Amino acid sequence: MRESQRRLSNGFLVLLALPTAAIGFCLSSAVASTSWLLSTRYDLHLENIALIWLMGPLSGLLVQPLVGWLSDRTWWLGGRRRPYLVAGGVTGALATFALLELDTLATATGFGLLTVAVVVVLVNDLATNVTFNPARSLVADVTPDGPHRVRGYAWMQGVSGVLGISAYLVSIMFGNEVLLLTTVAVTLLLTVVPAFLVSEPHPASHGEAVEGEAAHRGRAPFGALWPMAGFAAFGAYVAFDRTVFEGALAAASLPLFIVVLVLGVAWGTGRAWRGRRRPSAPDRMGTLLFAHGMAWLGVHGLFVMGFFYVRDVVVAGADGPLMADAFYRLWSDTEPTAADSAGRVLSVGFLLMNVVGALLPVLVLKPLCERWGKVAVHRAAMGAMALAFASVALAPPTEAFYYVGMLLVGIGWSSLISIVFAIFSESVDGRHMGVSMGVFNSSLVLPALAVPGLVKLAEALGLQHDVFLLFAASLLLSFVFWMFVAEHPPHHRPEAPR
Repeated sequence: MRESQRRLSNGFLVLLALPTAAIGFCLSSAVASTSWLLSTRYDLHLENIALIWLMGPLSGLLVQPLVGWLSDRTWWLGGRRRPYLVAGGVTGALATFALLELDTLATATGFGLLTVAVVVVLVNDLATNVTFNPARSLVADVTPDGPHRVRGYAWMQGVSGVLGISAYLVSIMFGNEVLLLTTVAVTLLLTVVPAFLVSEPHPASHGEAVEGEAAHRGRAPFGALWPMAGFAAFGAYVAFDRTVFEGALAAASLPLFIVVLVLGVAWGTGRAWRGRRRPSAPDRMGTLLFAHGMAWLGVHGLFVMGFFYVRDVVVAGADGPLMADAFYRLWSDTEPTAADSAGRVLSVGFLLMNVVGALLPVLVLKPLCERWGKVAVHRAAMGAMALAFASVALAPPTEAFYYVGMLLVGIGWSSLISIVFAIFSESVDGRHMGVSMGVFNSSLVLPALAVPGLVKLAEALGLQHDVFLLFAASLLLSFVFWMFVAEHPPHHRPEAPR
């Protein structure tokens, strides 16, 4: 063990944070470039792009809990997490590079471009899912409980935020192709190299501690996800229709989406109302997860459809030069195309959202939580995010108003990636935290499977230019359900005031 690890120096904690930060950079790169690349370079339609985005959540539902369970029981290459970091880093780098060569791969394999795109994005998402849980678990493995572990996760969040913002800066200044090539290097180096520089402890009897009845109890929280189970069925239906029947069943997808959404909301409402009348821990958890899922329905919709709104509304309606292009012209004399400009405007918007998301949790949300409570603050943040989405839809469709709207969206985003983890963690048995975090991950993955239905709904209602209204409606639903979540679980003893 290195002396820096023994002392848990700041330099070592930065090193420890790099694998998680690399995956954050990879995800930011995907948000900034995937829809742009598939639309402009490969001429894929929005419905096909929504299908491709669907592959990651489908794989994540199974892979993240499974990898978390397996990595607890693995010892290879001198570590439990190390094999998964190496495998995920190498595979993710190769799959990211393959995104730039989809047409070459289609020609070489004889498969259609859509099939190749689905496979490559699926492999990329599998690599991300393989890496995420072990990377975050590694921090807990090598830091003792207490202040040092808090320091470890604080550095992880800080380094991840810096790299995530850097991804959008690269996209804005150099373009999305350069961003993808940068992602290849970042993913490979910052997952594989730190994995061999951190010494992992060898837990002698870890496997015995989670067997039998304890393991059964650890699976129990999955029952809280039942109101969103229809989203999984809908996502599987869409994927099966597009890949096997080539869209022959597409006419039924919108009615099916509406049925699934209405039944899910009705089920969630019944559970929330029952929990209000007769408080119980399972009902509180179920309402909490459904509220969280409704927020992510809007956020995933933004990730998939944001580029098309920017291209068809903001850039198409611009009266003069775009601010985002000014950054690009500092580095290149080439005149940007409309699609390239849309990619840069989109990246600036996500950059602003993530800057707010990186700054607010420590500077603003933490003090507010200490005074008003975590649930109250998060509920308010979801309400603010709903208003922010509505403001983008209702304000003049200009670049400046889009940026202001995305800054305001960052208020809700900052809570969605920080405070809600603290709320959930106090609701579950700490002995089963790994399985419980798998449940929590599923609550944000399941809504992603319903985004193709959101695309269909936008087309049916003629909201392509006002699609942010659908995002606002999703966040409004989240806000309403958070109204039914008590500040503390039943029988929970809140911490004594200091």
